[in-house]
Amino acid sequence: MLRENGVSWVKRPEYFESITSSNDYLLGLSESLHGRLCICDYQTRGKGRLGKQWHSSAGANLMFSLGWVPKAGVSSEISLVVGVALADVLKQLGVADVALKWPNDVQSAGRKLAGVLLESRILGGRAELVIGVGLNVRHKLDDMRAVEQPWIDLVQLGLGDINRQQLLISILISLVQRLAQLEALGFGPIRKDWLAYHAYQDAIMRYQYQGEERIGKVVGLDETGALMFERDGKCVAVSSGDVSYVRAVS
Repeated sequence: MLRENGVSWVKRPEYFESITSSNDYLLGLSESLHGRLCICDYQTRGKGRLGKQWHSSAGANLMFSLGWVPKAGVSSEISLVVGVALADVLKQLGVADVALKWPNDVQSAGRKLAGVLLESRILGGRAELVIGVGLNVRHKLDDMRAVEQPWIDLVQLGLGDINRQQLLISILISLVQRLAQLEALGFGPIRKDWLAYHAYQDAIMRYQYQGEERIGKVVGLDETGALMFERDGKCVAVSSGDVSYVRAVS
């Protein structure tokens, strides 16, 4: 089905009923990661950003990692590109209020629906990237009691009959198209699409900058994908770390 839709470089899909981490599996391979696809139903040590754990019910959600070798090397905006690819598919499925939270969360109704974790390595002098995606399809409540962040899944959004295999294929097609767009045209066109999905444009948020915690108004993205804040009449670009919502600007 991928080949029929013009996706030729994704190859050797591997499925695991249970695995420590799909990202770790690909990063542990001795050969090139480009096009390698690892799909799993459960992760015993699933990972999120900033050392956080990714929680998921066994056999109920969508978790996969894709290896990719960018022609221009790994850049900070790639996680934003992946988020747009996910949001595009979810919007097409009819998910209401699809929104993106910088840098790697997909939300609906203000709650986390999907996350992205990018990890990289150097092999043979080339930077290789692993794109890890976790999408909440059907969680069991008991498996999510340890999750402090508000979350939501596709079942709660009225998509309980979703076919996970077709969903995976749709996401991979969208992702490959967006990655090709990035390499052909740069981040500019995708930046506009990301901002159209942005959940917290003009909101007051808490962020880390130069080792200090600050609060400022979100005013957009710069050309590298850094989140721009306005504080005391000046703009600062935040390219790493975490941000948290404080309040909207009325």
